[in-house]
Amino acid sequence: MKREIDIDQLVTAMKAVDEAGRLFEEAHAVYGARGLKRNSDDFKVAGGSVQTLQGAEEMALGTRKFLTELALIAGYAAAGLEERVSGRSATARAGFTGLSGGGARMARPLLEPTLRGLRLLLAVDFFEPAFRAEIEEVVRAEKATYPDPSMFRVPAASDGAATVGRTP
Repeated sequence: MKREIDIDQLVTAMKAVDEAGRLFEEAHAVYGARGLKRNSDDFKVAGGSVQTLQGAEEMALGTRKFLTELALIAGYAAAGLEERVSGRSATARAGFTGLSGGGARMARPLLEPTLRGLRLLLAVDFFEPAFRAEIEEVVRAEKATYPDPSMFRVPAASDGAATVGRTP
């Protein structure tokens, strides 16, 4: 009986994701040691301290959560119970959340541990092209792009503004 899940390929991916997660955690710790905090007013600024710290955390947490998913798939596959995780292998190849969004938040240049983690993920022959393209986009980006400043623009009052609660 042919296996649907290539356990050797899955284990290789798990090792890369684990190491990438460790590197993302290292970068997150560096940002934290720099005194970056989430309570500053620059949460509206792409690449600001709040967004950079949030992005680094998203990348680290995303890899850890994804590693758990890969371990679940590997465990069932090793036990010969692949039917219990049918479809999850294909979903896993599509990648995981946290990299694209996290990377879009972070100040440039990215720290070396972050770049090494991203390159590790690119080197693994496991992920679908769309996820690989997301990783490459984070690596190549010259600046943070999230949040878009237009998200925080307050629209001007229209001529027909409500008068509720206003006194003439």
